[in-house]
Amino acid sequence: MTDIKKEKIAVNQLELGMFVVELDKPWIESDFLLQGFVLEDQAELDKMKSTCLYVYIDRTKSLGTQFSAMAKRNVAIQLKRSVVRLKDPSKYDTKETPTMNKARRGEKVSFMDILREVKGYQKSQNVERNSNDDTISNIRHVGDAILQTTLPYEERSEHTTTQSSGGFINSIGGLFSGLLGRKKLKSSAKRAAPLEKNANHEERITIYEEQAPVEEEIAIIYPVYEQSQAITRDIFDAIADNHEMDISSVSDVLDSMVESIGRTPDALLWLAKLKKADGHAYNQALNVSITLMAFNSFLALSKEQIKVSGLAGLLQDIGKVKLSSDVLLKKSKLTREEYEYVKKHVDESLKILRENPDIPAEVIKLVAKHHERVDGSGYPFQLKENQLSIISQAAGLIDTYCAMTNHRGYAEGASHQQALDQIHALSGKKFSTEIVDQLIQFMGIYPVSSLVELNTGEVGVVIQQNQVRRLLPRVMLLLDAEKVRYNAPVVLDLINKPKTPNGEGYNIVKGLAADSYGLNPSEFYI
Repeated sequence: MTDIKKEKIAVNQLELGMFVVELDKPWIESDFLLQGFVLEDQAELDKMKSTCLYVYIDRTKSLGTQFSAMAKRNVAIQLKRSVVRLKDPSKYDTKETPTMNKARRGEKVSFMDILREVKGYQKSQNVERNSNDDTISNIRHVGDAILQTTLPYEERSEHTTTQSSGGFINSIGGLFSGLLGRKKLKSSAKRAAPLEKNANHEERITIYEEQAPVEEEIAIIYPVYEQSQAITRDIFDAIADNHEMDISSVSDVLDSMVESIGRTPDALLWLAKLKKADGHAYNQALNVSITLMAFNSFLALSKEQIKVSGLAGLLQDIGKVKLSSDVLLKKSKLTREEYEYVKKHVDESLKILRENPDIPAEVIKLVAKHHERVDGSGYPFQLKENQLSIISQAAGLIDTYCAMTNHRGYAEGASHQQALDQIHALSGKKFSTEIVDQLIQFMGIYPVSSLVELNTGEVGVVIQQNQVRRLLPRVMLLLDAEKVRYNAPVVLDLINKPKTPNGEGYNIVKGLAADSYGLNPSEFYI
């Protein structure tokens, strides 16, 4: 059976509307600036025919008559050597909200209403939790220590301080230019939607909706996310109290999360952004887990590999509970001795995991390698290059990215653009060029939750990426042209070319810092 997500065809079979996902050569050796895009004009089609013998296309991302939907499957992913014992489901009961119930019934809901209900519910849960939340205090706020393991004994440079909004897009544009060694990434913001003709030969514009709106997927996956948070918290509490770690409830939750990421990855990424901001170690671990699963899905790894990476992301830093909180929570630069001490957390994590017969061998291997680097400078085994698989490199890269962008009680994390800039500097050194390239493609110029300014002067927040046209996301408008807050924010899907009052098409002109114009990042999960 042909794989419609990766169908090999000769270039003479290529047609406009096809989404090219892979070439017969590395993308870096080609003249194409984006890795994976829709063929929308004849010039691109002719260029591809002249430079390739065959390519791979993804029918699920193609347009018009080239599009084919993926067959729906609901198959649990069994981890090798894992033992799954179902707990009493009432332990992880979650509340349902009116807006979420409406979304599950297929009714249209407001993205803002979904955010408000999730945020309101979380506040009530936090009040209940705060009275008994000291059990894992010694493994909170450890992002600085993790970051320093990437660049030993060095403070962050001044380059990581918050950039002005004007410098935001120049920085990321330069990053793409340096990465590809060619011209800056061309904008597709002004491309017209493809024209088709119906049976009466009348031209019409195709409006393509690639995936379900993120608010609908949030409503579906939120109860599962809450279960994953409770389960992860229980695991961390057990280790902190020297009790046996029980992962018996993890498998089904990870199955649901892998399926959700396959449908609309931005939903779980939104929820992870909310949770990681509260400083709890288990939410930080959940953020790493979700981001790693979404990245591995982007890399087209198998569902089993994605699930393994999700469990590894949850557990890879569990050994920090055995280390001194005085060192882990130190606000200044670590000494050489302290840095060597912090590196022991990998050994401690492995000891804990190896004592549990329910932990698959693949997870243990991934945890063992997530601090290894391709130049051999990592630890604990100083592995290099072909000793590190794609999935282990991805684990280390996402761990580094999340540590860089993590906000702590005493310090702000780097912005998305600053983190990518630092990671790009490590390309070909700590991380392979190919994996860094893929991370930048995955994150994009305008990631979920980033603030942007439109050509009308209005300011919005990106609420959903568009995997086919990555410069045309869904944006929720927050401020009008005079930078006054809208009472009822409007959501624009830029792929459908909405028109401004003067008849022009909406487009993004620049990205903004997270706190621009007095916007509170926590209000919108930024």
